[in-house]
Amino acid sequence: MGKPVAVSSVAAGQARRLIEYKPEHPLISLYMDLDPERFAIAPARASQIRSLVDEAGRELEAQEGLSHDERIALRSDIRRIDEFLTSPQAPFRGARALAVFCSSPAGLFEVVQLLRPTEARVSVGRSPYVEPLVAALQDRRWLVALVSRREGRVLEGPAEGLAEQARLEDFVRGRHDQGGWSQANYERSIEKDTEDHLRRVAEAVNRLWRTERFHRIAAGGPPEVVPRFEAHLAGDVRPHLIGERVAVDLSSANEEQVRRAVAGLVAEDEKRSERDALDRLQDGIGSGGRGAGGPYDTLVALNERRVQTLLLEPAMDRQGGRCPQCGMLTVEANARCPADGSELEEVDHLREAAIEAALAQGADVFVVRHYPDLGPLQGIAALLRF
Repeated sequence: MGKPVAVSSVAAGQARRLIEYKPEHPLISLYMDLDPERFAIAPARASQIRSLVDEAGRELEAQEGLSHDERIALRSDIRRIDEFLTSPQAPFRGARALAVFCSSPAGLFEVVQLLRPTEARVSVGRSPYVEPLVAALQDRRWLVALVSRREGRVLEGPAEGLAEQARLEDFVRGRHDQGGWSQANYERSIEKDTEDHLRRVAEAVNRLWRTERFHRIAAGGPPEVVPRFEAHLAGDVRPHLIGERVAVDLSSANEEQVRRAVAGLVAEDEKRSERDALDRLQDGIGSGGRGAGGPYDTLVALNERRVQTLLLEPAMDRQGGRCPQCGMLTVEANARCPADGSELEEVDHLREAAIEAALAQGADVFVVRHYPDLGPLQGIAALLRF
């Protein structure tokens, strides 16, 4: 099997590194669907692996412009991927999809676990097929704190892959029925114990927030306790709290139950983010505005490196052209580059080319799933830096 394989769960930095990786040699990008409803058992996975390996072989043989040595190397890469996916090394556990990138001449063999299912697919080309990783970049990382008077649980990760990072249980005195000053003092002691416990949980959240990257924080617990906990969060952490609470029983909920409870909050948060981006686009489209709508205007902005956020509908795609010299993208395939007169290369998937151009200039890519606003713009638009 050769040297050890790098296996990682997808994160923004790691995904961008793969997206920006441009080897001199052709490579294979393979995505394997691990949706547990269809591929939970080994025979189903084995059938999919065989289908993908066969597809890779057919795509390789159909490729034009490859040298003899490149074809030999790619055939070897297909065998290596096959051996890896059918070996005990394959990291299926905990993943909803698996991506493999392989180019032996370039010294590349990287495996990425994805936390959302993706369509099984193989691509052979001179740059990685990255769109499913772009979707993973859009997955927000959540920090979830569940608190009660005695317990605290902290979970983190993408909504579909939340995992517990800390569990805190503190001694908090129980109540008793004595009256008078003794009872009053005891009640104050109980509240102090509770406050100290909530402060400890908040400090754990503050530390995680500062050492790792998260987009949102959600809290859950009894309504009389959660506001007290939130008051102990640091000033730079509190603004990232969402208003809704996670509705679970802290004492009994497992990680899967917490994930289901958070899923609804995540969907609402995504809808708010999409609506905000689309409203800014609507305000920005027009003369001198910071918005571009439709394939032509969006490609012009990409070519001028003015894009801050590329907005796409999930199914948007079309053919286009690209200049082999300067990289300029156009909506016309049979034309010449207006910059240097070079004959344009035909681009079968303009979506993929636009995503690569956006990421190359440090822009974000945002797939709009909940609103139809991009329909009249043929599924593509951009928020601009200037």
